[in-house]
Amino acid sequence: MSLLAAEHALQAAQRAGDVDALDALLHPRCVGAGPDGSVFSKEDDLESYRSGALRITHLEEEALDVQEDAVSGATRLVAAVDAMQGGVAVSARLVYTRLWVRSDEGWRVLAATLAPAAEAA
Repeated sequence: MSLLAAEHALQAAQRAGDVDALDALLHPRCVGAGPDGSVFSKEDDLESYRSGALRITHLEEEALDVQEDAVSGATRLVAAVDAMQGGVAVSARLVYTRLWVRSDEGWRVLAATLAPAAEAA
């Protein structure tokens, strides 16, 4: 699977709340940082989907940049996102920056950040 296909599979898993697919696409030592500076592990992320604390209701790709080499890659996604987070409806335009590593299991996210996207000029 190409890195582009892996990124699109991750977006589909987020939209569907597919914990098994997310588990397969996230590296065991994956770490993320949220827009508020919070740091979370793979297990934290999976549990938010599993428990229903996070449910993405809409994720629309606006722009995507993919850089890859033999063993690593990075994606930068700008997306319009609607979600239910902790029972509260949230809408935001976000930038997801992900560091991917390739292993025998395929591409997996090792590190990720999400931040509010700058408004278009």
